[in-house]
Amino acid sequence: MIGAATGIGRACVEDFARNGARIVVADINGPAAAEAAALARGLGAKASDIACDVREEASVRNAVEAAEKEMGGIDTLVYFAGLMRTGTIETVEAETWDAIFTVNARGTFFAAKHGAPALKRAGGGSFITTASLAGLRGAPGMTAYASAKGAVIAFTTALAQELAPFNIRVNSVLPGWIDTPFNNPAIEHMGGVGPHAEVVKRIVPLGRQGVPAEVAPMYTFLASEESRYVTAKSMMVDGGMAH
Repeated sequence: MIGAATGIGRACVEDFARNGARIVVADINGPAAAEAAALARGLGAKASDIACDVREEASVRNAVEAAEKEMGGIDTLVYFAGLMRTGTIETVEAETWDAIFTVNARGTFFAAKHGAPALKRAGGGSFITTASLAGLRGAPGMTAYASAKGAVIAFTTALAQELAPFNIRVNSVLPGWIDTPFNNPAIEHMGGVGPHAEVVKRIVPLGRQGVPAEVAPMYTFLASEESRYVTAKSMMVDGGMAH
């Protein structure tokens, strides 16, 4: 699991552990990755952590290779790492645009490039990307982030077709408004917690944000044999926003 030390990723570590998975948490935040792995072990799972900077191809390659060696193979690879920044189109700097694409889109590419051979060696499996509802519909002040997540969605559907002959399924999870610090830049752009809460009540049919534990089971499903006929899909967990 790349980028799984906090937020939705950490919730997935817990859910995977409860379902008997062996887990390697790869993250740039070493202490948080160690805590997530310890949580999984506390639930009875075999789990470890490793440093991984998704901005560097060698770091992603090393993380995947280390996980494959330690666990005796990889049958599921999940990419959570993300970066959000906001700003109007006139104020977004090129460096910000590039940073957002580097973490969200290029990092997903690195994970797939080095994860696909491992999944092939295992005889197949599941590669799960993390996009966003923003990648389908966008929002003011989020042109860079929405574009990067849209790229992840397109990448996922193309890769699913490429890897299908190898019994590798490729799907993407698209969270809506989920209550994690990751969304703080968007909330600030909307004017703060109060205005954000009003927007959520207006546009989310269920009338509230989700929590990471409500997103995690979708990843668990896509990793399991129960989803063996599901590939090239964008699975929305959004409280009904994309109705």
